[in-house]
Amino acid sequence: MEVPLRVDFAGGWLDVPQYARKDGYIVNCAISPLVSLDNWPYRKFSGLGGSGAWWLLNGKDPVQDELNMGAGWQDAAVIQKTGLCTWYSGVLPELDRQYDGEWLRGRMAIFDTGKEHSTVSIAKRYDPIRDYEAIARNSDLARRGVIGRNFRVLAEGVNRTYKLQLDEQMDHLPFRGEEARKYCGSGHGGYALYLFREQYERDAAVKDHPEMMAVEPYYREDA
Repeated sequence: MEVPLRVDFAGGWLDVPQYARKDGYIVNCAISPLVSLDNWPYRKFSGLGGSGAWWLLNGKDPVQDELNMGAGWQDAAVIQKTGLCTWYSGVLPELDRQYDGEWLRGRMAIFDTGKEHSTVSIAKRYDPIRDYEAIARNSDLARRGVIGRNFRVLAEGVNRTYKLQLDEQMDHLPFRGEEARKYCGSGHGGYALYLFREQYERDAAVKDHPEMMAVEPYYREDA
């Protein structure tokens, strides 16, 4: 059995029940390469939804297990649904839109910061300075980019989310010729998502920087 991991564009934290907002969305995308119990081509504990994938591969209920840990449901939801998705913020997954995400093929890469991260420990530590209203506004912007297949608008939503991450005392990420970048998941380590206008720009960045890896949208019609 193989399953995808995921990258998130905006709306992180709004899938954690205590932070849910009626005006917010979560915008994310299942990605390949896929993972299995015997093949895991990514670093673990890195913000790509690996724990949700691990629960699923072991026959568990990944949404409930993630919530039991004190994390959010977005990882488990998109890993099972696949594709490029927008979700309503809430205590449980409720799908807003789903697309195959093919217009993002050749435009995404992940950057390994070399640091592990833990969503559960980060949640409370930085809660006093986290701007949930701004997170919700950015999630709406990224959602509009996805619905309109507008790369510029989606990238702006990602960049605004990255600015909020910097306000949360995350380290600056290096520039690699991208249009937008942000930490994946709860950040403060793990992988970061990089968005490029053209595939040749993405491929050049991956070739020149060994800590970067190309990823592609993953969609399964029967999911």
